[in-house]
Amino acid sequence: MAHTLAGTPVREEDLIEVQVLVDAYYNEAPDVTDDNQKVSFGTSGHRGKSMDKTFTDLHVAAITQAICDGRSKFGATGPVFVGQDTHALSQPALLTVLEVLAGNGIVAAVDSEMGFVPTPSVSRAIIRYNETYDDKADGIIITPSHNPPDNGGIKYNPVNGGPADTMVTKWIETKANEYLRNYCEDVKRISVDNIEPDAQLPYDYKKLYVEELSSVINMEAIQLANPNVLVNALGGSGGAYWNAIRDYYNLNLTVINSEYDPTFSFMTYDHDGVVRMDCSSQYAMADVIKQIGEYDLAVGNDPDYDRYGVVTGDGLLQANHYMLAAASYLFTTRGWSQKGIGKTAVVTHLVDRWAEDKQIPVYEVPVGFKYFASLLFDGTIGIGGEESAGASFLKKDGTVWTTDKDGIIMALLAMEILAVTGKNPSQLYESLTETYGKPVFGRIDAACSKEAKQKLKKLQPEDITVETLDGDAIINIRTTSLYKDMPIDGLRVQTEQGWFVARPSGTEDLYKIYGESYKGEKGLVALLSAGEELVSSVIKE
Repeated sequence: MAHTLAGTPVREEDLIEVQVLVDAYYNEAPDVTDDNQKVSFGTSGHRGKSMDKTFTDLHVAAITQAICDGRSKFGATGPVFVGQDTHALSQPALLTVLEVLAGNGIVAAVDSEMGFVPTPSVSRAIIRYNETYDDKADGIIITPSHNPPDNGGIKYNPVNGGPADTMVTKWIETKANEYLRNYCEDVKRISVDNIEPDAQLPYDYKKLYVEELSSVINMEAIQLANPNVLVNALGGSGGAYWNAIRDYYNLNLTVINSEYDPTFSFMTYDHDGVVRMDCSSQYAMADVIKQIGEYDLAVGNDPDYDRYGVVTGDGLLQANHYMLAAASYLFTTRGWSQKGIGKTAVVTHLVDRWAEDKQIPVYEVPVGFKYFASLLFDGTIGIGGEESAGASFLKKDGTVWTTDKDGIIMALLAMEILAVTGKNPSQLYESLTETYGKPVFGRIDAACSKEAKQKLKKLQPEDITVETLDGDAIINIRTTSLYKDMPIDGLRVQTEQGWFVARPSGTEDLYKIYGESYKGEKGLVALLSAGEELVSSVIKE
């Protein structure tokens, strides 16, 4: 059940105090004996809070030094493309990164307009540079994604432009914690006031990204149809990009919340009463949803622009629904041959049904966009997407665009779909369900101990002895992905009428159960409940 504040404007007393957070970033030091305060990479980066001593100048300096130490091992010898979002802690963290890069004699490609640089723009810049030069570039992106305003984050993208894989992030994490152990005494850095001009490469991220969009999106079709679209920039790093896209391509876009406001005072509360800039949440997008009657379509992005939200007259479109609509449209219009579809283990099974009908291979991977990076880079898949509203796809000619999530092109694709087909993505999805079925997707969280979480990660199919789930015969049990048999860090159980995946949370003492049922809303509730009961019975202490 949603919090009583969900969807309502944030109250003044709940706004962050920017200077307090920044002061803590510089003045607080982590307890290096406390594992909770060490560097810890999640799916692609480290996140934390300065007030909790989990995201400080020392954390960022240690991580950046570790990247400097290891980047040649990962194939990078050229400049580092540096991007940052609009979280309050991203600005001091940017200075830390630049100081350490300069101290190591590594050129930082910085925005020539001193503006914010979204995740997809950094990914595109790395790919663009490496297609031209022999000395390969990589990237550092300072962002905690859609997390609350008091959070900070930093992630590393190697030479393929996508999120670093687990081997790389584990190496960086280990090395960074070695530096953190002695409070970064061995970190090389030069004060930002003393950085020489040749230590930085001014780079026009926005201009190059915007002008290349016509290679991946049918901008002419959007121009011709001229849909009336509301764009919620959500105060993020791509606000200026949307204004530039509107002006460069002469599109009928109304861009709101594009000004820099690190307090995110314009936001509405998320489902749990927390301020969270999640463009895939109906509560965080409540203001846009209220206005949809005045527009043909509305779109939004999170602070680093690697996620998307699409709103139609039916409300906020589920990412799982849009994934099917986007894939079907792209493979119908792009003329791609010998391409597949990338999906995680928790993306709707409708993608599999549709792809099997169209004889298109599906590459199912564990949760995490890093698993799509190489598949997009070499053109194995035409599109890769997650249920959490992260996706990217190839250029129209079937070559790589970005290897990290790109919320901008996913939003523009919604406009292209409407322009070309006359149907918005929600209507396109509904038409597909007439042929392939109409399942209901959802997720619940279940509390558990740290020990139980470890048990869940180590489960094997033979640990499950039951033969039915919610009255339906179990037809498949696995703990690995279909592509390359990689661990999904959890359990996937499938019946003829649905499936569920249980995975431990990376940050909290709980596990998440994702489920999809072809038996309606009540069937989904029953499936998730049965899944929780099954998992709890096998991981109980």
